[in-house]
Amino acid sequence: MHRWFFANEREECDPSLNDGLDEESECAEQPEAPPPVPTTEWPFTVVYHRKLGGNEYIGISGNCESLGFWSPKDVFIMAKQECSNCMCKCHTYEAVLTIPRNIDIHYRYCVVVYDPVAKDCYIRFWEAQLKPRVIRTCQNLLKDVDCFGHPHVNDEHNRVDRGWVSTESIVQLKFFNAPFQWQRQKPRLLNVHVTPMYEADIGCKEGTLQAAVRKTSVPRLSHYLSNHDFQNLSLELRMAYTEVANLRSTKPLEFQPIFGVPCGPKDLQLFHCTVAYPEETLYRLDLYTYAHKAASDEPPYHYGYGFLQPNQLLGSEGSAQVKITCASTHRPLMELTVQYLVIRPLQGFQCDMSKSYERYWRKSRLCMDIGHRGSGKTYRNGVDLFRENTIYGFKQAALSNADMVELDVQLTQDAQVVVYHDFVLRFLQQRTPSYEELLENQDLLVFSYEKLNKLMLLCMGGSKRKDHVAVPLEAFTYEQLKEVRVLRFAGSKSCELFCDEMLNDQRPFPLLLELFQLDNEAMPLSVGFNIEIKWPQLDNSRRWEAGSFKPTFDRNLYVDTILKVVLENAGRRRIMFSCSDADICAMVRYKQNLYPVVLLSADPGTPVQYADERVSRLKTAVQVCNSLEFFGLSLHTNTVLEDLSLKSLMRPFDLQVLAWGGTATSAEVRNQLRRFGVVGIIFDRINQLDQMGEELQGGTVCIIDSMTTRPIIREVEVEEWRLKCGYMRETTVGYPNNPEE
Repeated sequence: MHRWFFANEREECDPSLNDGLDEESECAEQPEAPPPVPTTEWPFTVVYHRKLGGNEYIGISGNCESLGFWSPKDVFIMAKQECSNCMCKCHTYEAVLTIPRNIDIHYRYCVVVYDPVAKDCYIRFWEAQLKPRVIRTCQNLLKDVDCFGHPHVNDEHNRVDRGWVSTESIVQLKFFNAPFQWQRQKPRLLNVHVTPMYEADIGCKEGTLQAAVRKTSVPRLSHYLSNHDFQNLSLELRMAYTEVANLRSTKPLEFQPIFGVPCGPKDLQLFHCTVAYPEETLYRLDLYTYAHKAASDEPPYHYGYGFLQPNQLLGSEGSAQVKITCASTHRPLMELTVQYLVIRPLQGFQCDMSKSYERYWRKSRLCMDIGHRGSGKTYRNGVDLFRENTIYGFKQAALSNADMVELDVQLTQDAQVVVYHDFVLRFLQQRTPSYEELLENQDLLVFSYEKLNKLMLLCMGGSKRKDHVAVPLEAFTYEQLKEVRVLRFAGSKSCELFCDEMLNDQRPFPLLLELFQLDNEAMPLSVGFNIEIKWPQLDNSRRWEAGSFKPTFDRNLYVDTILKVVLENAGRRRIMFSCSDADICAMVRYKQNLYPVVLLSADPGTPVQYADERVSRLKTAVQVCNSLEFFGLSLHTNTVLEDLSLKSLMRPFDLQVLAWGGTATSAEVRNQLRRFGVVGIIFDRINQLDQMGEELQGGTVCIIDSMTTRPIIREVEVEEWRLKCGYMRETTVGYPNNPEE
């Protein structure tokens, strides 16, 4: 029988031997392609129970390509649908995306602002709980509609937090205690309304921001946008959002009323403006007041107006004078002083939406033991001197099973992040202390003469005070600080073999980067870092605290430098930021979305307090933490144990408390603090149970190695090595045995 073939059918014959070899060689050369990833079209539906503002949308982000891999710039914008139940006053948003089915899909919902000019997304609010929503590989399409902010049923950790600045900026305007300069008018209560406005430049070139804003009608959609109706977008375009909070009340940040908010002598009004282009944005200030014989239902009338120009906002902080014009006669009326803070986005690092520990705390976790400045403030125990903020102190705290170590960071002149507490270095002028005086009262740091002299100290901004010259730490470069020698140290049983490593661990001014680079044996990942950012403030006597000087660093540069070191090197280590400056805390909070921020309060028993009421007054500090979404407060033990209303004050806002202070060295006091419910106790000498040793009354002083001071330096060093190690190393001295050589 013959076999019939069709024209489009190829006959399959037995392959020849050569053909088989060729196919095998080709298969050996080309690796097999991976199997295709199974995907499916998945519908996402979420209900939002609030009204969105102009240009606000509901977005979704997750751990796959269609969800943007957690990037805040690749958020998928969901489409708005009409709710079938008109009585619930909610809105439903939907999106159908292609997701892989070979992995679990994690995702979060967020409220974003879409900029049609720059085609950029800003995160306004997002679901910031520790565990995101999840779609399992075995899960089918039959699921309930999601509710924004409640991914886990009956879970108290469900939380919606504000976003952080990515490319936009935050401008905070402070109207504290009625900053109006009355001339011939009688002072009266005024309401203030702030409106950000773009500058209109008629002569701007084609393609600039102003021309783009004027010509914006229907923006071109990117592939991350759903099928929105953008026909009327130009009418509701609003890229600047102004919210306000009175730090004397319990209300969080909210949109300002149409007639503004009262700015009386006892009001602390904080205007929180989120703007896309701060260099091209001016602020219109409208003032309203009530008539003398106004009825109870009569609204206030327009009293005056003024403009805060963008060129008045110099640097990151300051104050500006605004002239107010009468609303009826348009004549000069008065002036007011506005304090401002500009929070710019963090450069060189992009935070994502995968996780956040900003306000998360596991309720079942025990109270943390936190080593103050490592193993405690500098103290003398016998012949040994244990120095604060050193690698040696941090290692000792880790060996004592500390949950965290508290450390102080500052910037040097060349923007290196060093670990040190004091704002100034005190250099002895004429009198050189004796060995007995040094042994009892002071710690001595030696600067080499080749790197420094007394004339240079004054040129660096030093100030003569009694018997010493005070120089700000930020005036030194790291090259000058890393060469500092310590004469007194804590001895080791095996110092003959490891004296170089021992002295290196006990030197002052270690870099923050060095702590992150320690191996897990010396500093386990289970030991977290409570990083206190040092920034001098004015006290109630209008002087800079602790004899310091006015800071010269720009705030944004200062905070960005510290944050980049931490975010790039922290890894899995627990981090917590704290500062006694409310503006620094606000910057850390809104420049990143990963680590918690704690506002540090001073000891209420000291006669000198901070001039900033946001820190010195407890109720105001609590409201600052609530409004700006901080993790909590770090309070002195006297405040925690003596203020009986503290629990009722902080419990409604879910704020946590850390305690610190000298009395926390007592085990009985620490037990009282644990019963109070603090989440961490910062105390000295965490490596000791008996609290042996005495603190140095004279503190730390610096001396320059010269022909005049060399004999006493030589005497101290020889005696130290004789007591600690039983011998003298010539290599550590740096100069001959005979000072005259």
